[in-house]
Amino acid sequence: MTDNKLKVLYIEDDLVDQMAFKRFMKEQDLPYLLTTAGSVKSAREVFQNNEFDVVISDFLLGDGNSFEFLPEFIKTGTPVILVTGTGDEDIAVKAIKLGASDYVIKDIEYNHLKMLPLIVESTLRNKKTAEQIKKLSMAVEQSPSMLIMTDENGIINYINPRVTEITGYTPQELIGSSLLEHLQTYNTAEIIQEMRDILNSGGKWHGTTRHQRKSGELFFEATTISPFYNDEGHHTGYIKVAEDITEKKKAEEAIKKYSDDLRESNASKDKMFSIIAHDLRTPFNGLMAFSDILSTDYDSLSKEEVQEYIEVIRDLSRNTFNLLEKLLQWSRLQTGRMDYKPTNFNFNDLTQAVTDLLVANAMGKGIKLTSHIEPELNIFGDLNMAHAILRNLTSNAIKFTSQDGTVNITAHSISENEAEITVSDTGIGMNQKQIDNLFKVDYQHSTKGTKGEEGTGLGLLLCKEFVDRNGGNIRVESEAGAGCKFIFTLPKAQ
Repeated sequence: MTDNKLKVLYIEDDLVDQMAFKRFMKEQDLPYLLTTAGSVKSAREVFQNNEFDVVISDFLLGDGNSFEFLPEFIKTGTPVILVTGTGDEDIAVKAIKLGASDYVIKDIEYNHLKMLPLIVESTLRNKKTAEQIKKLSMAVEQSPSMLIMTDENGIINYINPRVTEITGYTPQELIGSSLLEHLQTYNTAEIIQEMRDILNSGGKWHGTTRHQRKSGELFFEATTISPFYNDEGHHTGYIKVAEDITEKKKAEEAIKKYSDDLRESNASKDKMFSIIAHDLRTPFNGLMAFSDILSTDYDSLSKEEVQEYIEVIRDLSRNTFNLLEKLLQWSRLQTGRMDYKPTNFNFNDLTQAVTDLLVANAMGKGIKLTSHIEPELNIFGDLNMAHAILRNLTSNAIKFTSQDGTVNITAHSISENEAEITVSDTGIGMNQKQIDNLFKVDYQHSTKGTKGEEGTGLGLLLCKEFVDRNGGNIRVESEAGAGCKFIFTLPKAQ
């Protein structure tokens, strides 16, 4: 607009009608900046060289009719009002079909001119509304969010292109189906019920929902569902606005895993420092103390006392060496420097090697150490790790079994690809709290054996790490006072 005036192109070949319109403008003080044209040719030239807010055109002109330029004018978005004679209503209807905004019928008294300002105002108001609707429609169509609209019963009647882009489903595949039925397929009954309750009360529901793409891939959405109402306040449907947050969800899970791993790593370090500070320092104190006694008081000690101190030093040395070995294994595991070297090996041979190593310990406590291994049971795994698992579990079973008890090792196939190994004892057993915390590094504590044997609690953690590394799993069955069963699996030979 110029100086808040409407730029109007008035196309009329009758000079009398032109003068009548100009006189009417002056009398009514209409805020029009008027340009006139008297033919199809001049109308085209003027329109091409200027911008107008509205065009008012007679139908019949000296060199043709307004249908010759009407489509090209309308194509620019400029509203066109057709002026035609009495009896030409069919022409007016055709003009409307072509895209004209409105029409007015001439009369010889020029009363039709009184209608023109009202029609112009209505036309411009409709144009503004149409532009707003077009902008809104474009915003919805081009929105980066998924938009789904339903009727009052929750039946989908519109989806924007983003829904198809994200899910792979076309409008034809979704329109006519129930929104809640789609939601309840991959979400819990609690979420769906909460959604129903909130929406039925007129509220807006927001949360995270899970869905499936047409490809079968599951993904997560940040979803908001709101009821909407017409001008009379009647509920007419629901609108769902959603964002694909799958990558964000993966990032959050990765951060959580990293946080958990970091916490476990810190707990491992704390455990190691605790062992070094206490469990490793204690035997060295004993070694130094008894060595000092032997060194300074050797001449005054009896043969029996010397023998006793030597045996104490020997036991302390063995225990300390065993502890150092486990600490080194633990350290190499935590720093990723322990190589996993799987091979095929016979489990009966491994069991025999472990029992040969520990039979003296068992005999020293009067414990019967037995084994029952499936013939020709071959395992695929790291032999050193498997040896450490079986050795630690059997050694623990002996440690916590009383005089004249039994420790038994069994192994058999449970499937074509997996074997199950059990180390059972008739020892002191464990309560449920001990079982729950058994393989947690931050809960480990040393428990003395039935003859006061010292330990660190590190052996079971190594067993868990080694079993996991070999693709198996480990569990325990026990009751206080009723012995223990440590059960783990390993892959069978390939």
